[in-house]
Amino acid sequence: MKLNLETQLRAVIESISDGIYMTDSEGTCIACNSAFKKITGISEDVVGKHVTYLLQNNMISESVTLATIASRKHVSRVIKYPSGCEALVTGNPVFDEKGELLAVVCVIRDLTELNTLKEELSKVQNLAEQYLETLKKLGVPSSNFCADKFIFRDPKMQRILDIIHRVADSDATVILYGESGVGKDIIARIIHKHSNRSTKGKFVKIDCGALPPTLLESELFGYERGAFTGARPEGKIGLFELANNGSLFLDEVGEIPLSLQSKILNAIQDKAILRIGGTKPIHVNTRIICATNKNLEQMVSEGSFRADLFYRLNVIPITIPPLRERKEDILVLTAAFLKRFSDKYNRCVTIAPEVVDAFLEYHWPGNVRELENTIECLVLLNSTGVIKIEDLPEKIKNRFWLTQGKTSILPYINPSECKVELKQALAETEKNLIKLALLKNKTLSSSARALGIDVSTLLRKCRKYGINRVRK
Repeated sequence: MKLNLETQLRAVIESISDGIYMTDSEGTCIACNSAFKKITGISEDVVGKHVTYLLQNNMISESVTLATIASRKHVSRVIKYPSGCEALVTGNPVFDEKGELLAVVCVIRDLTELNTLKEELSKVQNLAEQYLETLKKLGVPSSNFCADKFIFRDPKMQRILDIIHRVADSDATVILYGESGVGKDIIARIIHKHSNRSTKGKFVKIDCGALPPTLLESELFGYERGAFTGARPEGKIGLFELANNGSLFLDEVGEIPLSLQSKILNAIQDKAILRIGGTKPIHVNTRIICATNKNLEQMVSEGSFRADLFYRLNVIPITIPPLRERKEDILVLTAAFLKRFSDKYNRCVTIAPEVVDAFLEYHWPGNVRELENTIECLVLLNSTGVIKIEDLPEKIKNRFWLTQGKTSILPYINPSECKVELKQALAETEKNLIKLALLKNKTLSSSARALGIDVSTLLRKCRKYGINRVRK
C-alpha cells in the first residue's frame, strides 16, 4: 500500500537524529519528532499547543520559532534545555508560492558531540606545529625536508620516507607512480635535497606532456647554432647538461613519444648526450627521477612505451597512495593548509567539525592539490571566521549528505534565502531519500522495500528526478 504524503513526512522527520519542531505561521506546533523530546527533555505532547506554552511553563528560556516568525528569516540560537543539554536551534521559515509564511521548521542539534569534535579538531590543528618536532625524533634533518609541504601522518607515507632515506644518496633511477596531485613533484625534490647532489648540481624539472615532440627534444638535449630554422645563433644548452651533477625530473614520463624514447634511453645508459645538429658527444653525470600517473607496464604491452626504457627507469619504483586512502593525512593537511592560508591572507579562520567529517568522506580525485586549493578558496571567501558545511563546494557537500544517513535527507536551505516553497522542499527531501536508499542498498528491490514503494514506482521517481543508480 502506498504511503500518503503526511505519512511520508512523518517517516522523514522520525528518521532524523536532530530534533525537529514544526509550527504553523502563528506558532502552533503541528509536528515534532522523538529526537526533539530526547534532546530537550520535554516529554509531554506539545502538538497542537502554541509555542508560548513552552515559555510560560519554563520549558524553554527563549523561542527561536517566534524570532523566526517575527523576522521571516533564518534564525539560530544556542539554548540550554531542562534536560541539561545545550543545543543549537535553527529556525527555518517556509513560504508558499505567494511569499506568505506557511510554517516554521526548527532543527535542534545536540552540541555535546560537536563540542567533543571541536576539541578533537583543536588537537588536529596542533599536529601541524608538532610536525617539525616529529621529524627531529625520526632523525630527519628539517633543512632537507620541507616541513610546510611534505606533511604526513599515515604509516604508508612513513614507509615512503624510509625508502627515500635509503636511496637518496645513490645514483639509482627513481620512478614515482601516483595519481595527479598526490605530491610526486614534492617527493622528487625531497629525494634531490636529501642527496649529496643537492650541493653539487641543480634540480631541473620538465613536464614531458606539455611540449610537442620536437620542442621536447630540443629542451632535453639542446642544439648547436644553425641546427634548424629559428634556432638561437649561439645554440642552446639542454636540460641534461643543465642538471649535470644534479637531478633531472622527467614529470609525466609516460607522455614521451616513441620517436624520442630511444635517444633518452641512450643518454641514460651512456651518460652522454648529443645536441641536435651536433657531432660530438657531451658527457653528463645526471641522476634521473621520473613520475607518471599511467601504467607503464600496460603501455609496454600495448607497444606505446619501449620495454628497455621502462626497465631502465623502473629501478626504484615508489607508489604514492591517493589521498582518499590516507585519512589521517587529510586531517593534518587540513590543519596545515588552514594555518598557512589564514596566515597568508591575514585571516582568523577555523573549521566546523562537520566540515572535517565531509573532508574525510569525500574521495578527492585531485588529491592533495585539490584539498589545498579548496581550503585556500574557503579561507578567501569566508566572512564569518568559521568554515561551515554550507560553505563547501556542492560535490563535497552532496557526498557528505549521501553518506550521513541520519542527516542527509533534508534539503539544504541557504540562510541568505528567506523563501523556501514547501512543495520544492518535499521534492528535494524525496529525491535525497531515494539517493540514500540506493546508496545503502545493493539492489533496486531492496531499495524500494526500504522506501515502502514498489520497484516500478522507484524507477519512475528516479526518471523524474534524473537519478542514476548510485553505487557504493
